[in-house]
Amino acid sequence: MSPVGLAHALLEGSYHSAVSWGFLLGPITLLWLVGSLISNLHARSASFRELVIIFSRGVIFSAAIALMAWAGAARAQSFPESLAEDRGPKTLLEAILGIRENDEVKERSGEEDHLDADRPHFPEASTTVGKGRAILESGYTFTQKGDSFLSHSGPEALLRVGMFADWFEFRVGQNFLRQRQTVAGATTTASGAQDLYLGVKLGLTEQIGWLPATVVIPQMTVPTGSGEVTARKVLPGVNVDFGWEVVKDVFNIELLIANNFVQDDLGTSSHHELATGLTAAFQLTKKLEFFAEWDAFYPTGGLRSAAPRNYAVAGLVYFVTPDFQLDMRAGVGLDHASNDFLAGVGFAARY
Repeated sequence: MSPVGLAHALLEGSYHSAVSWGFLLGPITLLWLVGSLISNLHARSASFRELVIIFSRGVIFSAAIALMAWAGAARAQSFPESLAEDRGPKTLLEAILGIRENDEVKERSGEEDHLDADRPHFPEASTTVGKGRAILESGYTFTQKGDSFLSHSGPEALLRVGMFADWFEFRVGQNFLRQRQTVAGATTTASGAQDLYLGVKLGLTEQIGWLPATVVIPQMTVPTGSGEVTARKVLPGVNVDFGWEVVKDVFNIELLIANNFVQDDLGTSSHHELATGLTAAFQLTKKLEFFAEWDAFYPTGGLRSAAPRNYAVAGLVYFVTPDFQLDMRAGVGLDHASNDFLAGVGFAARY
């Protein structure tokens, strides 16, 4: 897209789009701001200066999200007809090499199918949201390990906004955590807003035969969280996701290879962690999907034991409409280092 076309796309958001994004993003940013304030007030250790800093973070966060959402809300129908007809390359490989994939792939990828959300699978979707579109994902997860560990996580908010090209996606996420942990007879609790998540998803290739659809996600968390749960430093990482449609509209396979720096459970340090996820998804009906997956985590360094953690997880996804889904999942740990049980519910909506 030319600079003139890009400027037009960013400036042509309609009044109705602006109102819709306002109703969508207002509660999210307000929840983040109020939650952070309440969490620090509850700790009874926040000075007036700290509260001002938290409030400033909230304002900056809100402004950044609103700006990205405004850009994403510019739809193709708002463009001049010539721009709407040519949306440009769908993958980064097409953009670099200047080639187009075969007509069969183009026809399939051009169909208006149900949304392809990142949740609830551990591997993210091997597709991007698409230029001028957005997906909001949210949910809740409960995790337990005997009497030694218990956590509640929500709203697990992730906003995915398609910008600039079909293969480029901006990502921002926010979550709150409350957990209780017992180590050597001493019980500690921690709660509050976690660090802000930022990333981009780049669509590298679409599936051609047995060559998978591939995306790469450079990402990081930045230290904006509450004092009890923040990592106090930037934690970078990169995920690579692969997807195969084995039987069209019936059976898919997804694979994740993730390299990220993550915070230790004790919250006092961080370490590198390699994670993998392998998911088999079965489309039982047009609206109902069943999936089963094996998730594995391999920590290196840090205070936590270096023993790997493995989980078996299964769940259901129900597509209420092509643009709205509900999901539920449950899983068990497969070794001593893993948590005993996890369960979660959530939703995703496409705009």
